[in-house]
Amino acid sequence: MRRFFIILIGCVLLSGAAFPQGKTRNIKKEVVPTMMFGATYAALLPGFDTRTDYGFSNTIGGSMVYKTDHNWLFTANGNLIFGNQLKKSRIEIMGEGITTTTGDVIGGGGLYTSMAFFQRGLLLQAEAGKLFPYRPNPNSGFFVQFGLGYLMNRIKIEYQIEAQNDPYCLIDDYQYGYDQMRGGPSLHAETGYLLMSDSRLYNFAVSLELTYARTRSLRDYDFRVFFDDNGQPYTMGYNDKSKRFNDFYYGIRISWFFPTYQRQAEAYYYN
Repeated sequence: MRRFFIILIGCVLLSGAAFPQGKTRNIKKEVVPTMMFGATYAALLPGFDTRTDYGFSNTIGGSMVYKTDHNWLFTANGNLIFGNQLKKSRIEIMGEGITTTTGDVIGGGGLYTSMAFFQRGLLLQAEAGKLFPYRPNPNSGFFVQFGLGYLMNRIKIEYQIEAQNDPYCLIDDYQYGYDQMRGGPSLHAETGYLLMSDSRLYNFAVSLELTYARTRSLRDYDFRVFFDDNGQPYTMGYNDKSKRFNDFYYGIRISWFFPTYQRQAEAYYYN
């Protein structure tokens, strides 16, 4: 995550040099074509199959938007998904084979292991849309966008490292047998309002968005072990890669943009 934000900040700082805009522009009177770099946050709720696993979630990320001289929008963005509202119990996540009746895991030292579970994911998108001018200038207004992308979800398992009590069943790559990672192609729709201020200081968008993805398991094997009614253990085993899930998110996104056009200087008159 730290590397992601370093790259984002670098892009913003270099944006003016990377995308020079020839002549100066008067944003108050003309449609200005420009490249914009943005930082975004979204508050999302789940639907369909996603709702059986996760609750409320957040995304943070960065975007690049090119607005043409006819107010067409072309956008590429990347978002990290995170949350702590999981719908499944500890036993459902870890299985009955390595947990106690209360869902705890006993470490190598014979003591309970302190554990926490979180939602993590990734959403990459490319979009195209149109802006319809409406106050305070011809570069601001309501917009709609549609796009394609890729969505990934997983359960992140964190445990406290304790002397002589590490949970060996979860160390290193073993935890990937329990994270239930899945991903696949996605469709995206978004509508909202974009403000590009006359002073270039305040440039933001508020929008409603929908994301639907057709996903499948990205892990070959599921380590979870359960017990049937006769007390006999059975493992989840190899994941069925042909099984598909319908993942869905909807919510509100707020974006702050840094445009790269060269603003026309104000005229001053002196006596």
